[in-house]
Amino acid sequence: MTIRQLELSIGQPNTLDADFARLQRMLPSSETGYDTFNIHDYPAKFMPQFPEIFIRYYTEPGQLVVDPMCGSGTTLIAACLQNRRAYGVDIDPIANLIASVATTPLEPDILAEYRQQLNREIARAFRENEPANTALPSEPDYPNALLWFRPEVLQELLVIRDVVLRTATEKRYRDFALLCLSSIVRTVSNADPRDIFPERDAANPLRKRQDVHAHFQRALFDNAKRVLAFSEKMDYESSAQIAHGDARKLVLEAATAELVFTSPPYCYAMDYARVHQLSTLLFIMNNAELREHRRKYIGTDRVGRNGDFNSFEGFHFAEDQIRQVHSQEKKYGVILYRYFSDMHQVTQEAYRVLKSGGHLIYVVGNSTVKKTEFRTDYILTEICREVGFVIERTLERPYFAYRMTRKRNVQSNTIKSDSFIVARKP
Repeated sequence: MTIRQLELSIGQPNTLDADFARLQRMLPSSETGYDTFNIHDYPAKFMPQFPEIFIRYYTEPGQLVVDPMCGSGTTLIAACLQNRRAYGVDIDPIANLIASVATTPLEPDILAEYRQQLNREIARAFRENEPANTALPSEPDYPNALLWFRPEVLQELLVIRDVVLRTATEKRYRDFALLCLSSIVRTVSNADPRDIFPERDAANPLRKRQDVHAHFQRALFDNAKRVLAFSEKMDYESSAQIAHGDARKLVLEAATAELVFTSPPYCYAMDYARVHQLSTLLFIMNNAELREHRRKYIGTDRVGRNGDFNSFEGFHFAEDQIRQVHSQEKKYGVILYRYFSDMHQVTQEAYRVLKSGGHLIYVVGNSTVKKTEFRTDYILTEICREVGFVIERTLERPYFAYRMTRKRNVQSNTIKSDSFIVARKP
């Protein structure tokens, strides 16, 4: 019997509403950044308390929680810490790396020995002047690399990358080190730290020279504490599986999950591939591969001006608004059409993998495109109904702080609140 069923049977107050009401305030970082929830910068993260209360309310230990657009893994970490099994998918390679490391326990002795080995090998490589002899990436592979980095800084990053790739004996330790490297890339670059997307400050285009190895050592130390704190709390009967894949086509059997909890990307509001490009180009894929890959993202603006508007099946209630935007700017109309077509597929997949009685929770915000407000909460609610879900409720929580300035949020309006759409599979 779930907590919800128990409450209904004994007539107790609805603890979901009570718990949610306690989140109607601004939470300090000390309450949201514990364990591996803050292991790497990631834009538009939601607080771990959000999935925690829904996981506690709608699932029991050992049951499966799915996040098909998992980002940095907040839902999955919360599921693991509450002894649930977790399955996460993200199409972004850096998000996939973060979520994987954040949900993978490591052994303290092995991790300590590995950190020492890395630092010894890096120190040796620097003494032998390997950075100076390291070839810089070509312009086609890493465009404008010498605008983003001092040459010597980029060479040191490449040497550390190579040391990591040749010293790790297990993938989980290598991934941990690669995440630590990714976490310092923006810090040691010429990118303005105030911007979410990599931008150079016109008044300070060449930033102060940074000690790359020292930053990496600090990241290893800080993130080791986070991972080990998470590992100590893990019940090894629970586990997380992270896949680099597509929310529109999950590699999961039907009717296996009790809860799907996810926050879809905002349509044309956050280019995750661009946010992470300095790291992605450093050790995951070259620019040609990234350009092709980013076309696959849900909500991407990498679309042509011409689109096939023959069918609005599953989201016909958004047709008038999409056509209105398309009449003003064809590309924006195509972006919106593709976004809601994709989200219809995502919702169908969520329905497929859920057991009867299982729940889908969408955490969404509304946005404005070409002066047309899109009630994403309404459209996704209706998509859920079209797919076959029963809408049980919609909860709302206002934002209490905004990180993105106008400069960094030019694609859409400021999102003032999050809506939590609670849908049940009959």
